[in-house]
Amino acid sequence: MNEQRVTLYGDFIRPDQADFEGTLSFCFKTGYLEKSKLWKSKDLSAEFMGHFWENLLDMGSIRPRLHFICAELLENAVYHSPSSDYMVLIQLYFKASELLIFVENSVEPDRIGEFRAYIENLLAADDLQALFIRRMKAARRSGSRKSQVGLITIMKDRGARLSWRVAEGPDAVRVTTLARLRLETDPKENGGAS
Repeated sequence: MNEQRVTLYGDFIRPDQADFEGTLSFCFKTGYLEKSKLWKSKDLSAEFMGHFWENLLDMGSIRPRLHFICAELLENAVYHSPSSDYMVLIQLYFKASELLIFVENSVEPDRIGEFRAYIENLLAADDLQALFIRRMKAARRSGSRKSQVGLITIMKDRGARLSWRVAEGPDAVRVTTLARLRLETDPKENGGAS
């Protein structure tokens, strides 16, 4: 039997639980391409998605925020996915008031405990700026290039809400990250005062 233990963090919803107006997806096997090529293509993929939704939604302010979020989530997915035949999937769902960005990837089972602790700490943080500064100082002290501030920046500076679904199976752990990006409308577009 192929049972999974599923844990949700934050206000995670599955794509099939949301009404949406449109969707865009990319999917690739992590073992098919070298990680260095995946690493380079994450920025191209994120840039394409930012331009696509900017034009579709006619919202110039969405592109830089969406680009950063997609690039960061894809970077994490590529970095943490084992080199194998596991898939990395990024899906963007457009609703009237928000974009839902789902990134699904596999994680080495021995690294999931550290990941759980990190996201629990992130979701419990009252002051994201203070957490950001602590993580940067810790990385500087240790000489590590791994500051783990990307997800903090997504929440703090890009205004997205993050949540996760962790599915642990007998052979693999699948992590789905959801970034919810609220769409701000221009009052002039809705008949507001100029």
